[in-house]
Amino acid sequence: MKTSDITVIFQGAVKPYVGVDRDSFRANVRQTRRALPNADIIVSTWKGAELPRGLLADAVIESDDPGGLPGIKYDSPKGNNVNRQIVSTLAGLRSVRTPYVVKLRTDSSLEHAGFLDFAKALYQRDGTDRRIVGSSFFTLDPTIFERLPFHLSDWFQFGRTERLLEYWDAPPVTETDASWYDRERHAKGSTFFEQNFRARFAVEQHLCMHFAARHGYVVPAFLNDPDPEVHVSFERFIARETLILDPWQIGLRMQKYDWVGASLFQKINTLMHLDWLAISGSSPLDDSSVEGIRRLIERRRKLKSMARLGFHASRPLHQLMFSTQRGFPLRRAAVLLLRRFQ
Repeated sequence: MKTSDITVIFQGAVKPYVGVDRDSFRANVRQTRRALPNADIIVSTWKGAELPRGLLADAVIESDDPGGLPGIKYDSPKGNNVNRQIVSTLAGLRSVRTPYVVKLRTDSSLEHAGFLDFAKALYQRDGTDRRIVGSSFFTLDPTIFERLPFHLSDWFQFGRTERLLEYWDAPPVTETDASWYDRERHAKGSTFFEQNFRARFAVEQHLCMHFAARHGYVVPAFLNDPDPEVHVSFERFIARETLILDPWQIGLRMQKYDWVGASLFQKINTLMHLDWLAISGSSPLDDSSVEGIRRLIERRRKLKSMARLGFHASRPLHQLMFSTQRGFPLRRAAVLLLRRFQ
């Protein structure tokens, strides 16, 4: 695999200026060009978008905006942009002429291309290059806080162009599914976080489950479907169809989400590379010692077990703990306890 065999797609809305979030799209493209100097770069955005001058892109694709949907969660004013993601990502993918493709958001960049070293090692071991490489943030662990199976991160993806085309060729989300819990009750036993969802599925679930269903996996009927067969099928999917890497292994940088890497809560809430190694049964893909990785996996298993038990035991306090204003002292105490255990 040569870097000239790769196209990078930047998907999403574009700002020609540096906003309050300090993110510069022009800088994101330039940094990614340094990380993958021989790759093609495509920007897939909306008609009428204003692009910064001196943008080092090989092509710009402008699509009609399909519009947004009601917010995914009740506590967030942000609209559900899943149909926008599907339209603009597919438009970019359909223009790719290289065998491999990287899908990025316009608010992200690649500081290095470490993902290639991991992918090459696994593709050589597998004898095939069919796996999709994804980010641990936010590929959710459906056994912890947000029990959402098939929630594969859409922050970063890499793989064969035809595989990502198939992945993103999902039907649009309907108004009915986008506002599902305005009419339906959440499943009995839903956690505080799960009850916050308005949509029938998270964006990441909608995309992943349609791809997985085409390949014979058992997918959820709703957001937090507890069916054991669904969860077994999800683990099988992760083990067979993906390679999950942490952002620092990928080379992925998203400035406004830098806090995620420092959050113990999110590290527990997601499937990180260590979890992927445990689920897939893979030996390390770098020069890490097998015995050292086994110790880290066991330590992580114990940490997650403790978090799972603590989360269940503290359920009567969740409304208070996770309140955006009043819950900080209790959350802080829980995190300090977990850090001490870790």
